[in-house]
Amino acid sequence: MKENKKLETSNTEVVAEPPIQIIDNRREIDDLSDAELKELEKELEQYDKDMWRHLDCLQKYKHIGEEIPKDVPFTEYFGYIIRNFRNPKPRKEWTVRDYKVDATKEARKMAAFTIKDHGYKEPLTDRQKRVVERIRNGTDFHVFNSMEEIRKRFK
Repeated sequence: MKENKKLETSNTEVVAEPPIQIIDNRREIDDLSDAELKELEKELEQYDKDMWRHLDCLQKYKHIGEEIPKDVPFTEYFGYIIRNFRNPKPRKEWTVRDYKVDATKEARKMAAFTIKDHGYKEPLTDRQKRVVERIRNGTDFHVFNSMEEIRKRFK
């Protein structure tokens, strides 16, 4: 695993590089007014559902998903998400919110798979703990930023 880079200051004092923070200023999709939801649906109509542009538009909004119980080990998150997080409605009946929930689930699965595939091991670094907790508690994060940060740690 890559160690923290050291920065030299002018007085030759060596300091640790500050941790990377991802700040999410997006609004919760459930908090949109009816008018804003209609505007979003109108914007999405021009794209096929599940097309990358359709999902890219949904990235403008966040969604907090279901939590994974704390007694499930982080190495099992990927399987837990696959087994337990399903939308019972047929895709034809999905709303904009349902597509966002599904996109969030897929982002969590990708991050959980990366953890499983690259073998996070105890003791976890602070960064790894934050990633694991975000996957566990369902905090939605922009998948491209988050996956890029996860992959950097394994190069």
